[in-house]
Amino acid sequence: MNNTKSKQNFTAIAIALIIGLLGLNIYQWYNNSKLSQTNEVKQSEVMELQKLNAELDQDYQAAVESLEEMRGDNQELNGLIDNQKAELKVQKDKINDLIWSKKELDKAKIEMKNLNASVNKYLAEIKELKEKNQILTDENVQLATKVDEVSRTNEEILTAKAALSKEKENLSKSNEALGSKVDMANAIKINFMEVKGYETGRKGKLNETSRAKNVNVLRVCFVTETNMVTSSGQKRFYVRIIKPTGETVAIDDSGSGVLTNKLDNTQVRYTTAGDISYNNEDTNACIDWNVSEGMIKGVYQVELYNNGFPVGKGSFKLK
Repeated sequence: MNNTKSKQNFTAIAIALIIGLLGLNIYQWYNNSKLSQTNEVKQSEVMELQKLNAELDQDYQAAVESLEEMRGDNQELNGLIDNQKAELKVQKDKINDLIWSKKELDKAKIEMKNLNASVNKYLAEIKELKEKNQILTDENVQLATKVDEVSRTNEEILTAKAALSKEKENLSKSNEALGSKVDMANAIKINFMEVKGYETGRKGKLNETSRAKNVNVLRVCFVTETNMVTSSGQKRFYVRIIKPTGETVAIDDSGSGVLTNKLDNTQVRYTTAGDISYNNEDTNACIDWNVSEGMIKGVYQVELYNNGFPVGKGSFKLK
């Protein structure tokens, strides 16, 4: 009887233990199943994070390469590219933080779209700037070409002007030479010249004298040649009286002055001048010089000028 009860109790305990173990196994299996599902979800999330991060790295690298391809010699353009790269790096770091630190995939995806939009915007800005720079470069080239053309034109003008100036100078010299020849041809030469001294007597009568201290008037008389080249009319002759000491007898207040000797282009001091009536034939004429200062003894030289050229010379002596 007691054995039977003991067996029954043992059986009950064994069954209870079996049921307990079975329940424990079922619980463990359930927990393991839930853990497995959780691990699968986490592994899936990690894979998605890695995929998103790889996409971010790929997009960022592509953006940097695209920007670098736009780099050139323009410092302003290169500075803009460097600034855009720095802004993209900030956006990339922000997306990395959303992916790994905060696990906010939706926000990270939105920021990645924003990053790609920024890249497209940057590339468009750079393209526009390059196009504007190219337009400016083309305009500068055209302007430089025009400047070169203007410079060449100016050089041609200067060359032509120099040639014209040289031609004008040569023509001027030719005209001067021709004018000089014409002036020389128009000059009326003399065949004879005589100079006498006079003193003023009573009632203003002039008496011839050769004594230097008595001379009041010097009269230069001459006979011209016939010159058919020059026109008829009043012709001016200049008288130069040279003292024995070599100085020209001259007093400005009495009609003395200076003329240009066209033969050698020198300045000549003359004593007096007078006009004669000329009619293209041999002409007798006289020009007086009123002596206002004492004359000295000796031989005086006399030169006559007409139309700027020396046309005769002679001498006289005072005692």
